[in-house]
Amino acid sequence: MKTIPRLRWSTISIQQLYLIAYAPSSPHRLYDLAKLAFSMSIVSAFIVVKPVGVAAQTGVPEVFKLAYRLDRRFLVFPRLQDLKEMVKMNDALFIVHNVDDAPDICEINFKDRENIGVVVQAGETPFTKEDLVMGRIVKISEMDVYRAPNAVADAAIALVKLHRLFKNIPC
Repeated sequence: MKTIPRLRWSTISIQQLYLIAYAPSSPHRLYDLAKLAFSMSIVSAFIVVKPVGVAAQTGVPEVFKLAYRLDRRFLVFPRLQDLKEMVKMNDALFIVHNVDDAPDICEINFKDRENIGVVVQAGETPFTKEDLVMGRIVKISEMDVYRAPNAVADAAIALVKLHRLFKNIPC
């Protein structure tokens, strides 16, 4: 069986990178996002905000078991404001598809590279205006606005692009 190499932050001056699942409704999507986050060494913690329905009832406990087994960090918050207070993120990048004038994730200039959160819409609940003012709206330019894939694909592409950006490799 072929193993997939893990990405490393060997030459990068970043302290914390968080993958944040916003309002997940599917336990399967939540579990897939957790497996992605836990498999990439560049992700410091996997965070869930506003889990709803079956994802909150069965998905969150399953992800807790996975995190415990893999010795990885997993946090759950009821609101993004709580996350901002507890984790003290310097920057939150909201991945969106329906905003034409949003910059690509590779075009972002960071003041510092510490405590960055990548927020993906993991369910049907859209980001609220109050949530979006807490960070920057970015897009993945390779994605079709009307046929955007799920949150797992968004997260994977965003994390790889950030990894390349911080290693000064063109996106």
